[in-house]
Amino acid sequence: MGTSGMTMKLKDKIVLITGAGSGLGREMGLLFAREGAKVGVNDIRPESAQNVVTEIERAGGVARPFVADVSSSAAVRKMFADFLAAFGTIDVLVNNAGIGRTRESTELLGTTDLTDEDWRLMLATHLDATFYCTREALKVMIPKRSGHIVNQGSIAGTAGLPFVSNYCAAKAGIIGFTKSVALEVAKHGVIVNAIAPGFIETPMTAPLEPEAKAWVIANTPLGRMGEPADIAAAALYLASDDAKFMVGQVISPNGGWTTA
Repeated sequence: MGTSGMTMKLKDKIVLITGAGSGLGREMGLLFAREGAKVGVNDIRPESAQNVVTEIERAGGVARPFVADVSSSAAVRKMFADFLAAFGTIDVLVNNAGIGRTRESTELLGTTDLTDEDWRLMLATHLDATFYCTREALKVMIPKRSGHIVNQGSIAGTAGLPFVSNYCAAKAGIIGFTKSVALEVAKHGVIVNAIAPGFIETPMTAPLEPEAKAWVIANTPLGRMGEPADIAAAALYLASDDAKFMVGQVISPNGGWTTA
């Protein structure tokens, strides 16, 4: 894959991407494989993980599926054991897994309408998962004094968005976690940063009501939503040696979005 070894940014790097069965994670998996990485495709849905692995393999890349619910500490420990048994090490972790809503309905929920379960599920899927996976990856990266961790924040965690306080809290938590861990492990050669995407055309944003989508576009200076490739490119940068002086940064491909 790629044009030549000289131009491949992740040649022979071992990468794990969580939530890579669709949307932004899938796009990252495909791009990272084109750039020479061997990709572990995690998803909670077996068929989604396998489909992306098949896509990568058809394009000439190397990938394996790792089915796990990353909001579970025990599941993450087992996934990392399986991943290290398969690949021997980990060079890049992308904490991408997440959900856009905690219920089947697309209605916006005020904070007084959120149940304990709405709150816990959202924080578990985003924030707990990012902690669990980072903890396991650092056990490998710190001793070998190298590694990149890319965490998925959001403009929801930087600017805030109304009627999704659980999502905003989870994403803001990820950003705070990123900054702390980055400072802690920089001296060990481990580079930790975050991406804070704006509104991107993915399965997560597909259920947005037409008026909500119109509001988003009206509030985005570029006048459109982003594409998954926009975020995958940012993730590739942070996962590569191009970002070796980036520590605890939040880069936000967002079309100019600055406020809710």
